[in-house]
Amino acid sequence: MAGPTLKSTEHDCATLCRDGCVLGDACPHREAARQAVAFVMNTDWETLMRIAESRNLPKDPPQAEVDPLQFLENYRLGG
Repeated sequence: MAGPTLKSTEHDCATLCRDGCVLGDACPHREAARQAVAFVMNTDWETLMRIAESRNLPKDPPQAEVDPLQFLENYRLGG
């Protein structure tokens, strides 16, 4: 007697598939996994590193550097 049939929308991959996919070819994530592997295999190492590093960069553009002497121009002694 076979076990219960699972639909891809009814099962939690994080718990049921810890030791491997239980759906086999019916897994909805299989095509995404193939595309991810193909991308990594066909992309050079430097590009992969740039993509990874860009994930850690701040979302806002960096602030323009302020010249410290600019403040002195607006400051008058004894005035």
